[in-house]
Amino acid sequence: MRAAGYNMPGVTVDGSDPESLYAAISEALQRAKAGEGPTLIECKTYRWYGHWIGDPETTRDKKITKAWKEKCSINRLKKQMIKAGTLSESDFAEMEKSALAEADDAAEFALNSPEPDPSTVMDDVFADNVPAIV
Repeated sequence: MRAAGYNMPGVTVDGSDPESLYAAISEALQRAKAGEGPTLIECKTYRWYGHWIGDPETTRDKKITKAWKEKCSINRLKKQMIKAGTLSESDFAEMEKSALAEADDAAEFALNSPEPDPSTVMDDVFADNVPAIV
């Protein structure tokens, strides 16, 4: 468990299982609010695509990738909520449309923003009381 290296409690969860994620985050939040410090939540998941656009992905098993895509957390949660009656297909479609529009707006903002000033490269990298080593 990675948390041991940071001397804190931790838990490993299936990153594509919304219920497991919710339970782990809820427990970590309760610990933090009780003043018991941080919790490291390690979410095991799978990268669906290659390392770069055009990656031929010759070393990956297509069956494994397909199986992970079928475990998509968004689709799993959608199915669970529709089955429970807390979400309709039209509600989901509207949320998806809104999320995609927000992502498009964010991408457009980033693409149209000026390049950052190189002198700020070390800003917010270190805590204020720790000197940066350059």
